[in-house]
Amino acid sequence: MSESWPIDAFPEGPHGYPLPDWDRLAAEMEGRHPQEAWDEAWSDVARQWIARIRDALPEGYSIHESSTFILLARSDREKAAEVLLYLEQVNTKIRSVIPALLPQILYGKCPVLVFARQQDFYEYVSMYMDEEGSFGAMGGVFLNRGYGHFAMPSPDLSRYAGVFTHELCHSYLSHLGLPLWLDEAITAGVEQSVEGSNPYHLDREMIRRHQNYWTEEKVAAFWRGESFYAHDEGQELSYHLARFILNGLHGGGRVPRQAMEEFFQNARYEDAGQSAALEILGVSLGDCMITLLGEGDYDPSLPGENEDDTSPCPVK
Repeated sequence: MSESWPIDAFPEGPHGYPLPDWDRLAAEMEGRHPQEAWDEAWSDVARQWIARIRDALPEGYSIHESSTFILLARSDREKAAEVLLYLEQVNTKIRSVIPALLPQILYGKCPVLVFARQQDFYEYVSMYMDEEGSFGAMGGVFLNRGYGHFAMPSPDLSRYAGVFTHELCHSYLSHLGLPLWLDEAITAGVEQSVEGSNPYHLDREMIRRHQNYWTEEKVAAFWRGESFYAHDEGQELSYHLARFILNGLHGGGRVPRQAMEEFFQNARYEDAGQSAALEILGVSLGDCMITLLGEGDYDPSLPGENEDDTSPCPVK
């Protein structure tokens, strides 16, 4: 299938890159094709969109495809085939680790944009970032606005292989609306299973650091997801604490896999997963912290408990 989609559905954004009108394209899709044809039709939309991105970049970029991915990179056919093979292998491994958490339906191939210059990478991803905010160095990112896709800042596969595994897992979990701590904890576990990287450890020094850092106020920021963006050691400790809590909920494997998967599917960002933990696992999330931090009130707030709290939650 190859068809022409409206040129004005791909308006030009900053730096000359297209910013597709996804609502317009979705309406066109529904009017043109039955649902059973959407997978290939959305892949065709993606091809035309990626071709417009290529045309906005310096010369030398080419587009390559595999069964799951569309790759835009400045590389020859042999190198592109190597990268696509790696992406397919990682995709297969991730799907085998979290089969119960995958979206039921995904339409269209997944674009992966590999930029040869960091300046081009940052100009591109800036279109998808909060205009009022800022962002530091990145090893790659999944842009989950409109048609989800990946952007990588280097053509060196070894530099972003782990990042791709991390971000691809996030993309598969994004439909669940998970609290940030749980999203990151699951993703870290997948990284360890797929790449053999990011192993979890807990020693006396890490326990000391946790106990010296966390207060009830900082724990509240953890449940809201804010501590993952802290500029001090709170960011590192947040990722580690997330895995500590998930390990505690799993009970060293004593909790049945089916119960854990039900918890994952029902945990919600709004209350940090507290309602699901209580109803499905019979455990309060705050209690999972006591063995690490000592006695205290660490429970996340349930909806309605802090109606006057207007602290913003970060967007994942």
